[in-house]
Amino acid sequence: MMYTRYALAADLARGRRTLEIGCASGVGLGLLVNTASFVVGGDVFLPMLQTARGHYGNRICLAQFSATSLPFRNRSFDFVSFLEATYYLSDFDRALDEIDRVLDRQGMLLFVNANPERPDFIRSPHSTHYHSAREFRDLLEKRGYEVETSGAFAVSHDGRSSASGRAMARAFGLARKVAETLHLVPRTLAGRARIKRLIFGKLKTMPAELPADYAARASLSPVGDGRAKNHKVIYVVARRTTVTPANAAPSRQPAAV
Repeated sequence: MMYTRYALAADLARGRRTLEIGCASGVGLGLLVNTASFVVGGDVFLPMLQTARGHYGNRICLAQFSATSLPFRNRSFDFVSFLEATYYLSDFDRALDEIDRVLDRQGMLLFVNANPERPDFIRSPHSTHYHSAREFRDLLEKRGYEVETSGAFAVSHDGRSSASGRAMARAFGLARKVAETLHLVPRTLAGRARIKRLIFGKLKTMPAELPADYAARASLSPVGDGRAKNHKVIYVVARRTTVTPANAAPSRQPAAV
């Protein structure tokens, strides 16, 4: 899932001035820098950025900032990606205001999130709100973007799956919902990893930087204006068609970490 979202982001970033909001430890920045004209990665959590700096050195510009207060000049970027992190924000509208401000004419956005409409969806205990594909579309179209929504990683098995495979999928989905209802979902990534090891066995270690051939890339299925309930992940690509007046404070230069 991680490789698919960053492979898509790298395609969209080609030749563009690129900003990744919520880059965490920077695992996907290497793919972006291979295609973009330049890349800035940022996160609000300093220890994550320090991990990224330890790996990338001076290859990539890193900055600590909040998504609701971007320390960049108006129209500084042609492409902004915000992957698996918007649901942590308490003021997503303010973040969109800031993205509008720093995005240039004809700029492009990519949001990738877990799909809250899937039947066995589990929320992060640290989240505020998961936007559906339709919610993303409505918010962005009102701001003058042309929006494409897609889904990937099917929740249910098709008719070619064995009966035992379908039964296992249903049982696993039910277990997910029971765990959320009883507040048994671990609050840390380490805790979730322990649960996954119990279910799936040994896990593959994520590298500090995703290589170009790390995994197979999933295909995306357009969902249009409808619900994306049969997909685990939603992808939202938005292209600016009108210019929103800049509405933020005077420009500031990013501070490198």
